[in-house]
Amino acid sequence: MSFEVNWIRRSCALIILNLSILLLQGCGGSSDQPELGEVTGTITFNKQPLVGVAVVFQPENGRPARGMTNAEGKYELTYIRQTKGSKVGPNRVEIAPSEEGEEEEAAVGGEEAESSTKKSKSGKPAIPARYNVRSELKVEVKPGKNTFDFDLESK
Repeated sequence: MSFEVNWIRRSCALIILNLSILLLQGCGGSSDQPELGEVTGTITFNKQPLVGVAVVFQPENGRPARGMTNAEGKYELTYIRQTKGSKVGPNRVEIAPSEEGEEEEAAVGGEEAESSTKKSKSGKPAIPARYNVRSELKVEVKPGKNTFDFDLESK
């Protein structure tokens, strides 16, 4: 009788172990996250580093990726939380002041800017609308590492 009890216990333990393995394989096995490419670059305005501005890569559909320029005008995009990169494929690029409420001013004032000295409220150069709210900038993000540098001009 003890042989039957041990055999049943071992069989049950084996079944539970196999089910646990199958269930764990289902967790985290597939992701709904699209394929991403790492994106970095430098942004200048009239040949000078553009500091503290938002950089947004907007794919044809799906979540945009965002970044901010540092003191050297360099940026790195983040897709979501700590996940670096941007969705692979065509992306429209918007470069805009980082403070809320400045985008409209940059769009309006930037188009008519006749010199690189035109400033927004924060003292940063007014960015022409063709680079932000009505951006003409387009890139093709590929899998792996991508570097996109932009030299913006006031005229």
